[in-house]
Amino acid sequence: MDLILFTILFLAFFLLGETLARFWQPVYSHGLERMVFHTLLGLVTVALVTTALAFAGWVYPATGWIVLAVIFLASAKSWPLLWKDVSALRPALGTFFGKDQTDREFHRFCVLTLAALAVLALILALAPPVKTDALVYHLALPKAYLEHHGVINLPNSMYSFFPLLFEMVFLFAMTFGVESLPALCGLGMAFLLLLGLTIFFRQYLSPRLVWYVPLLFFSTPTFFEISASAYVDLALAGFMFFTFYAWDRWRETRRSYWFFYMAVCAGAAWATKLTGLIVLPLAVLGIVLAGRTDTAPGRVVKQVLIFGGIVVLFMAPWWIRNFLYSGNPFLPLLMPLLGGEDHVNWDAQRALMFDQYVKLFGMGRGLWDMFLLPYNLTFHAEPHSLKFDGRIGIVFFLLIPALIAGLWKPRPARVAALGVFAGVLLLFWFIYFQYVRFLAPAFMALTLLCVAGLDRVTRPRSGEHTSHLPGKIYLGVLALGVLFNVSLIWDTWHQKNPGLYVAGQETRDQYLSRNIPRYPMYRAMNGLDPEAKVLLVYMGNLGYLAERPFHSDSVFEAHTLQAMLARDASPEGLRRQLKNLGITHLMFDRTFVFGKGAAIPPAHQPALHGFLKTRGKLLKQMDDFLFYELVLD
Repeated sequence: MDLILFTILFLAFFLLGETLARFWQPVYSHGLERMVFHTLLGLVTVALVTTALAFAGWVYPATGWIVLAVIFLASAKSWPLLWKDVSALRPALGTFFGKDQTDREFHRFCVLTLAALAVLALILALAPPVKTDALVYHLALPKAYLEHHGVINLPNSMYSFFPLLFEMVFLFAMTFGVESLPALCGLGMAFLLLLGLTIFFRQYLSPRLVWYVPLLFFSTPTFFEISASAYVDLALAGFMFFTFYAWDRWRETRRSYWFFYMAVCAGAAWATKLTGLIVLPLAVLGIVLAGRTDTAPGRVVKQVLIFGGIVVLFMAPWWIRNFLYSGNPFLPLLMPLLGGEDHVNWDAQRALMFDQYVKLFGMGRGLWDMFLLPYNLTFHAEPHSLKFDGRIGIVFFLLIPALIAGLWKPRPARVAALGVFAGVLLLFWFIYFQYVRFLAPAFMALTLLCVAGLDRVTRPRSGEHTSHLPGKIYLGVLALGVLFNVSLIWDTWHQKNPGLYVAGQETRDQYLSRNIPRYPMYRAMNGLDPEAKVLLVYMGNLGYLAERPFHSDSVFEAHTLQAMLARDASPEGLRRQLKNLGITHLMFDRTFVFGKGAAIPPAHQPALHGFLKTRGKLLKQMDDFLFYELVLD
């Protein structure tokens, strides 16, 4: 049922895109190009419609079905043509994805490995979500919106003031009541990115090694894991890639619809994640460079203004929301200048501390660190660690010679533009956010450059039909590298073992308890009376798992408790402050409250310990997690 509904949703996205595209009658180089861009257009439109419905307070379980019915009715004229288009596309697919006669064994290896990874990703997406950021806000915020039928002020979640465009796709999926559907939609967007990369490479770079393009990107361990985990990083990478794709087509054809696609994708990128802002100056630079030979006065300025206007439309709802709830439209940014801390559980000091915390990730930001980056990313990166918090595997390191060959002269203008695009994104990442998953936008461009270079160095010599021996050896080494990456992916996948849940051999509670150490505590919290309200201290802020009201602090999860103890650590003072917040229970990780180097200062720990003895009733303890009922009356 889950996969059927997933297929219906993406069919609806495509049909909606088809219906909208009739207004400008676009022409594409291939039927697959049309399919990808129309599906993307439909997906973005549904995200915008869901945003409007959320602001209007019209998000209900029936909303998704109503929107779906409207889409199918509005696209009724496209139905008779759909089967005809599919029939016409089938022979073209054989030509497009035909067997690479120069490297048949490598081609077969790529197809089989990619298919295996796709199956593993689908199984992972069908299981309940367990990745932290999905539970904290990517799914927790849409869940809160659905429960309240629209946008709601969540002052204790700093993340709730981010732009949430792709979370609106998750919200739309949630209205159907199928838990796996948001993750499947995220995976569908990842598949759109992979297909887009493949089409772009096949149509505009090289007909060889086509299947290696999606395999190279998808076999990167961290990218694979987040593709099926209801994260938005690959959606961001997709929107940024399609921004470049549309710009490149507009640069060559000067068709206005490609310019429109570019602006829509750039706006969607920024509204998906704040780091997507970097695509805007790149797009403006692209517009200016493409207009160097334009003799019409002011046309480039007009194009930049139109581009900026479309992008602002994507961000406007989120700026309005932030202004209404905090007085600062750009929250959590610019707080020293525009304020907002009186209305939210966040402040400029914590924002600065968070920025310093983010800068701890990676292995340095100097020139020498940049030179060592390929080595450090390949051999020192670790998941759940300050060392990049993820893994890229070994294949990109093995492709460094191919990357150099791809960028070596003579190089087409398209390759040069890709090089600039990848370089700027990589530098931006290196300076600000050294998390592996944030590398996805840069690596989608590097993927194209590396495989284009690989085509150069393994291309058969004149008069030969297969790659020369050194080329075959290089491809063999790369195949072994892919298998190493797949082994890393398998280790993580097998540790979660979503197959047990999907096969019905494990319940949802069993799966979550096995993969989320704190889940049994949240389950105990969910058994409280609906009037209860729990103060969480270093319990991960896993709002998606909570079915009862709770109070928590973003990132620095002991802030509220620290402030209470600093104001008045006496038993009566703590009782009064907790009572004023409506807190009835306290759940915390003892390591971060009473342990060595705990967030609660040693001077305040005895007061808290004494308060829990006199005013607390221990309801549940599991390892270092404790759950107290507070007697405040």
